[in-house]
Amino acid sequence: MKGAHELLKAGYTKFLAPAKLNLFLKIINKRKDGYHNLQSIFQLIDLQDEVFIKIRYEDTQINIKNSSLLIKPENDLAFKAAELMLEDRQLGADIIINKKIPIGAGLGGGSSNAATVIMAINKLGKFNFSNTELIKSNLQLGADIPFFINGTNAWVEGIGELLYDIKISNYIYIVMVPNLSINTKKIFSGFKLTNSSIPLKIASSYKAVDHDFFKNDLEETVIKKYIKMADLLKWMRCFGNAKMSGTGSSIFIRAKNLKMAELIKKNKPRNANCFIVKGLSVHPFYLTDQLGSRQAG
Repeated sequence: MKGAHELLKAGYTKFLAPAKLNLFLKIINKRKDGYHNLQSIFQLIDLQDEVFIKIRYEDTQINIKNSSLLIKPENDLAFKAAELMLEDRQLGADIIINKKIPIGAGLGGGSSNAATVIMAINKLGKFNFSNTELIKSNLQLGADIPFFINGTNAWVEGIGELLYDIKISNYIYIVMVPNLSINTKKIFSGFKLTNSSIPLKIASSYKAVDHDFFKNDLEETVIKKYIKMADLLKWMRCFGNAKMSGTGSSIFIRAKNLKMAELIKKNKPRNANCFIVKGLSVHPFYLTDQLGSRQAG
């Protein structure tokens, strides 16, 4: 794969696609369509994939290259997003993704890539769709995509499409990812609601004293299926209130400071990758010259 400098020279535009953490995850009930209604707080973090895009004016071809060989082009959410955005348009796109976010880790990497492709094509193709229009027309691709298009930290409800802005300090987190990928569908199908869960009250700001003790409802299902996850959670809890993000496989804690984070990373188990990350308040897409052209829903 060519370097960033070469790609920019060849006419590509670079965009960053950040990961997210579920600071907690509460499953409310199962819907008739098979999806689950949930509540969560989504926090953007500075662990980011690089997405390079160039619009093709000569034909309607869509080409995608992903640095991860685990992702087949036809299964890539970013490819499907480009197809949707360019349907009935006399344009194509060349897309190159440099993966930094682990796959199947509950960090939203695939959805973030897709959302970045949607926003980038909207800008580069001068389609001028509002955020609301982009969210509505691409919701079928994935429940996390609206969050990334919206671009700010959010209290999330429904299947992920109901977003309420929430203020969160830019904390430092230690994110530990064992060498395994977890299938979201399998975890949800194995999860059993014991009774009708009582929804939490929507919050407009994150309060550690309250929200730190909300757990991830899917954790029990995951650790029963994956012994590696059970072991890693136990180890991480020696350092703080460790939680699983999404359906796993990442486990994170909020660090008191950078020194603490570096100490944990230094002593991490061999079979896990460790990332020291910082929370973001706004998606990088909206911090560039595109900020002025961001359209309200």
